[in-house]
Amino acid sequence: MSMNADDLIAFLQPHYPDAFIQAANQGNKFDVRVVDASFEGKRLVQRQQAVYALVGDIIASGDIHALNIQALTPQEWEQMQANQ
Repeated sequence: MSMNADDLIAFLQPHYPDAFIQAANQGNKFDVRVVDASFEGKRLVQRQQAVYALVGDIIASGDIHALNIQALTPQEWEQMQANQ
């Protein structure tokens, strides 16, 4: 099964039910942004590891070859929007 951005969002949403999730892909290379309050107080690497842990099997299967994760708190996301 080849995965697309919508599939990745649908896979992640139950794990982050209150999150805002965006994803894009070119072939099997994906960019994903997860904005969720559960990232509060966690270092960047811890946030990325939390997302990687969920998609590890998909990466192992080859459906995702590369994954760029941006894991933000709602406050960080608001600041990014304000600075654009």
